[in-house]
Amino acid sequence: MLYQKGATVFAEIHDQPRAWREVMGHLSTRREELTAWFKAQNFGQVIYLACSDSLNMALSASRVTHLVSGLNSVAMPASEVLFGRRAPYDSRIKTLVLALARTDEAEEVAWAIQKLRTLDPKAQVMVLHSGEPPQEGLAHQSLTLPGIQEESRIGTRSVSSLLLAALVLVSWLSNREVLWNELQRLPDLLAARFKTWQARTQQMVQSKPGHVVFLGSGPYYGIASQAALTMREMAGLPCDQHYFLEYRYGAHVSLTNLMAVVGLISNTFRVAEEKVLGDLAVTRSFRVALIEEATDSFRGRADELLELKSGVSEISRVMLMLPALQLMAFYAAVARGINPDHPKHLEHQVLKLKERPGVQVGS
Repeated sequence: MLYQKGATVFAEIHDQPRAWREVMGHLSTRREELTAWFKAQNFGQVIYLACSDSLNMALSASRVTHLVSGLNSVAMPASEVLFGRRAPYDSRIKTLVLALARTDEAEEVAWAIQKLRTLDPKAQVMVLHSGEPPQEGLAHQSLTLPGIQEESRIGTRSVSSLLLAALVLVSWLSNREVLWNELQRLPDLLAARFKTWQARTQQMVQSKPGHVVFLGSGPYYGIASQAALTMREMAGLPCDQHYFLEYRYGAHVSLTNLMAVVGLISNTFRVAEEKVLGDLAVTRSFRVALIEEATDSFRGRADELLELKSGVSEISRVMLMLPALQLMAFYAAVARGINPDHPKHLEHQVLKLKERPGVQVGS
C-alpha cells in the first residue's frame, strides 16, 4: 500500500468491483420474484426517497428511470417528505416509492417512509439498504445489500452499490435486458481501469486548486453532486455542483486561476458541453473532462482528460465515473496533507433532526 494514511478509504474504493459483483449476484436470486411483482403492480411513476449521499444517487437513478422506462420519476429528500403536508406527487397514479439508505441514513429515511404511507396509503414502498433491515411492515419489499458498508466515514462502495442496485431494478422494471447485460460487465471494466485512473487522477490534482466545480447533465448531475460532496468530505475543499449547460448563465464569473472545473461529458449533450468547457478557458481555471473518448478537436480544449474508453452506454457510464471521482478526491486530500480515513474537518457531529412532526426522537 503506497499510502499509510488513507489506507482504509483507498482499499474501499478499490473494493468496488467485488462489491458490485456481490450486489448483482444477491439481487439475481430475487429476479423472478421482483420481475413478476413489477408486472403485477403496473406502476405509472417511480419516486425515489433518500438523504445525504444516497440522495445524489437517487437524483441520477430517477433520470435513468425516466430515460429507460418512460415513466415519470423524481428524487425527493427524505426531510422534505417528512415535513410535508401532502404527497409530493400525483397520488392518483400507481406509485412505486424506491427508498435508498446507507446505515447512517436509515432512521431519517424510515421516518419519511412512515409519513409518506400516511399521505399516500396506496403507494408501494421498496427499500434498498446497506445495514439493518427496516422495521417489519414499513416496506412492501426490502432488499439488504450485504458487504458494502464502509469502515471509514467516507461513502464510496456503499454509495455506488446503491446506485447499481437501483439501475438493476430499473432494467427489470422496464424489461431492458440490454441494460442488465451491460451492468454485469461493469465490475470487470472497473477493475481493469483502476491502475490507469490512479495515475491520471493523481496528476489532475497536483495544481492543488482552492475550489472545485463539478458539472453534469441528465443522470450525470447526481454524479457531479456526489463528487462535490466526496471532495468536501475527503479533502476539505470548497466545492460546487451545477447543471452543465446552466453554468453559462453567470455562475462561472467567480472562476479564477486558483480553481478547477470538472466536466462530466455525456453523449446526449456532448457538443454543447464540450463548447462550454472549452469556452471557460477565458477564466484561466484548470479544466478537467471525464469523457468516454475525446475527439482530436476537443483534446486541446481541456487542460486534462480522463478517458473512460468503456464501450458501454452513457447510462451505464454513470457507475464508472463514481470511482474515478472518488480517486480524484482521495489524491486531492493526500496532496493537501489530509488523512482521508480521518479528516479532521469531519469530527463535528452530523446536524441531525431533533424531532419529527408530532413525534419525538426515540418514540
